Amino acid sequence: MVATGSGPRPAGSALGVDIGGTNIKWVHRADAAVVARGTLPTPAAGPAQVAAAIAEIAAARTVEAIGVALPGHLSPDLRSTTTIPNIDGDWQGFPLADMLERATAKPVLLMNDARAFASAELALGAARGHSDVVFMTMGTGIGGAIALGGTVLRGPGDRIGEIGHMTAAPGGDRCGCGARGCLETVAGGRALATAWSRALDSRGTGNQDRSATPEDLVQAARSGDTTARKILDTAATAVSTALGSVLAQLGLSTVVVGGGVAPAFDMMRPAVEPVLRDRWRLIGPVTLLAAALGPYAGAMGAALNATAQPLVVPSAPPRLSAI
Repeated sequence: MVATGSGPRPAGSALGVDIGGTNIKWVHRADAAVVARGTLPTPAAGPAQVAAAIAEIAAARTVEAIGVALPGHLSPDLRSTTTIPNIDGDWQGFPLADMLERATAKPVLLMNDARAFASAELALGAARGHSDVVFMTMGTGIGGAIALGGTVLRGPGDRIGEIGHMTAAPGGDRCGCGARGCLETVAGGRALATAWSRALDSRGTGNQDRSATPEDLVQAARSGDTTARKILDTAATAVSTALGSVLAQLGLSTVVVGGGVAPAFDMMRPAVEPVLRDRWRLIGPVTLLAAALGPYAGAMGAALNATAQPLVVPSAPPRLSAI
């Protein structure tokens, strides 16, 4: 690697990519403005195909750097992936940053998707003006992040803030991380959709042509379906327990909730707030904020962080055949 710049670059042109279990979202940010954005299905064939898709997006844009947000953990040097529970394929030790740099001749920054989301919401969204915040993202799974003193904490392997993998149902369903009963096995989008699908199948009203979605569950709950309401209440209990524990441990009182399944949290909120109020003697009044930047917040955070890094470019020439 050859450094061609020293110090941070708060502005510039970057591609921010947010890899989800269902879709890849990307934004092209130039001089503090989003000039283009898009979405494509996440390839199911494995990490090499995901890398190829990102390289193809980058090839169509003129950018100085690439930021990639992933739903999992990274190697200590933040160059490779390790645990990616909700995306198909073998991600253990996959050298994503090196591979993308060879393919694009651009510096690549990897980070956890929840920490990317938090970076964007802290700088530009619902958490702007707050310095100490707990973030929760609800998508295929559940992610989390913590900001202290106006900085999103990352740590070795970008592992700080994993609310979704706190135990919420001891002995419960197996999680993609290997444990049982993690919060995301109860309240993540995949878990909510599975629970609703089982309920429909038990009634004999399941749709064989289309899998149930969290949106279907929310719609049914809003229409007064008691089973749907019960599923969301169970998820709300798990969420409030996890959030209450995090707030008690850290001494924080502001929470920002976002992600593609955040509308489900809107239905859970009436059950979450009383549980948090019950703990007010310890944690004080809690401010629950809805994320402001929408589904592209993770991609925006990846772009923001990419342009804030010292400019480092690959020393080897690009080899598109590497992907």
